[in-house]
Amino acid sequence: GGARSLSPWLRDDRPEDPAVLGTDAAANPPKKAPAAQEEPGTPPSSPLSAEQLDRIQRNKAAALLRLAARNVPVGFGESWKKHLSGEFGKPYFIKLMGFVAEERKHYTVYPPPHQVFTWTQMCDIRDGGEHHTPRPVRG
Repeated sequence: GGARSLSPWLRDDRPEDPAVLGTDAAANPPKKAPAAQEEPGTPPSSPLSAEQLDRIQRNKAAALLRLAARNVPVGFGESWKKHLSGEFGKPYFIKLMGFVAEERKHYTVYPPPHQVFTWTQMCDIRDGGEHHTPRPVRG
């Protein structure tokens, strides 16, 4: 360890945490052994099976959806939420919502928060534009 400049009471078997050891240890983290040299351009071989990699991807996608669900704006209509939920967790959206929230602390901003996305409640995502697919009429 790098305990040369430490007080004697820290020289026992305690973990070498940079926060405990001070700036000297934090500035000089332990050196790692050099990685095995592979041929350039060759992707590193993965010890994980295709099934495990697939599960990792699915778990990542599910985690991103959960993050997005936490960031759903107040009053966002269900049909739009389903199609746009992937945007709610993206950095640009989080930054934009944070900016507006900060502005509301200092200024009057219109419309009020619960009305910003009223359009998503008044108009179903399937109701607009040239790409409208008629819904079956039941009677």
